[in-house]
Amino acid sequence: MKRILIIHYHLNPGGVTRIIESQVQALREHDPSYEILILTASCQKPDIIEQTGTKIILEEKLNYLTTQSDCNSVYKVLKQFFTGIITPDDILHIHNLNLGKNPVLTLIISELAAEGYRIINHAHDFAEDRPANYKYMKSIVRKISEKSLHEVLYPDLPNILHIVLNFSDSRRLRDYGINQDKIFVLPNPVVFPSYFQIRDRVQNRNSISKKLNLDSSKLIITYPVRVIRRKNIGEFILLCCLFSDSAAWLVTQPPKNPEEVKFYVQWKKFCKTYSIPVLFEVGDLVDFELLIMASDYCFTTSTMEGFGMVFLEPWLLGTPVIGRNIPKVTSDIKETGILFPLLYDSIDILRKGRKIDFAQLNMAEQMKFIVELVKDPEKKGDLFLRNRFLEKLLISVDQSLIDRNKAIILQEFSLEHYAKRLKTIYKKLTG
Repeated sequence: MKRILIIHYHLNPGGVTRIIESQVQALREHDPSYEILILTASCQKPDIIEQTGTKIILEEKLNYLTTQSDCNSVYKVLKQFFTGIITPDDILHIHNLNLGKNPVLTLIISELAAEGYRIINHAHDFAEDRPANYKYMKSIVRKISEKSLHEVLYPDLPNILHIVLNFSDSRRLRDYGINQDKIFVLPNPVVFPSYFQIRDRVQNRNSISKKLNLDSSKLIITYPVRVIRRKNIGEFILLCCLFSDSAAWLVTQPPKNPEEVKFYVQWKKFCKTYSIPVLFEVGDLVDFELLIMASDYCFTTSTMEGFGMVFLEPWLLGTPVIGRNIPKVTSDIKETGILFPLLYDSIDILRKGRKIDFAQLNMAEQMKFIVELVKDPEKKGDLFLRNRFLEKLLISVDQSLIDRNKAIILQEFSLEHYAKRLKTIYKKLTG
């Protein structure tokens, strides 16, 4: 039996954890010939994975490396850990190896690749997009290895393949020196429990509105996100100021990262100070899927996504997606035939005599602009003149388009489709 060792820093709730759960489910349902082990530091809900017959092996040193002083001891522990588990016939499928959260792990995997072990680097995000991560990784690698950082991140070996989420990242890897035949574009699967599909939307909407004390005459607009800086929550708050008379604006989850929490708390305080009626943390009050079904729109103001699940998941529950476009993500999705009638590319404002996208402002500048908008209604009119799309931002989306997008997602992003693509990649590695 072939063994797949799936490796990630942790299995705490989040996007990558959901993909790993989907990966396990896809392989179990469509090719039970694989033996699957998961190597991780922690898992809050092991039952989801263990009920599939998949074993979870915990090693705390796989988690994020928090201090440089630990790097040598972590290296020894992880080296011994892998030596005691892996065999030459295994496939090591590592998620987000190059994010920079544990440079020691990244280094050890590059060494295992050099020893001939079969590696799949499944890249959801890149340290190159996060300067602090990249700098941290460089300093750790320099401290315990003679290798250059590029050698560690992108070893040029026949036994290591790379999975990316979109064609933009595929081009990125080619620019980093990876041969095209070692790069595979594998979109994430998009699935929800089927019973949510048959709930009565009106009854559900009434229930959600009652639980959240919403005005039933207003639209429900939900940002299904854990609020971190790249999610651009300031823009969501700006739009709430423009459309609070006609819609309730909801955000589902707070951040967990302490650094992100600082910014989040400031935004919550800001909204309270200026009576901006954004409802935060509603995901802790009501069921996530039922909330999406109850919403008139799912809204996104994010400026950076790896795959962009937010552009796909809501359609499965009958809810259209609107908001800020991310061309590197949506261009791939549109290739499948999915349509986005209500996305915009920027919100243009006038700052110091020049036009600038609101998303380019830092938090303090965004707050200053929103305060000006709240205090001077004429500025709202100017904003609408500069951004004509705002006049039609909340127009209804035809049910036929919703049904069409849903059908395409069910076909193109199914677990079965995902499993077939995964097996093709594994076969490329094993011959």
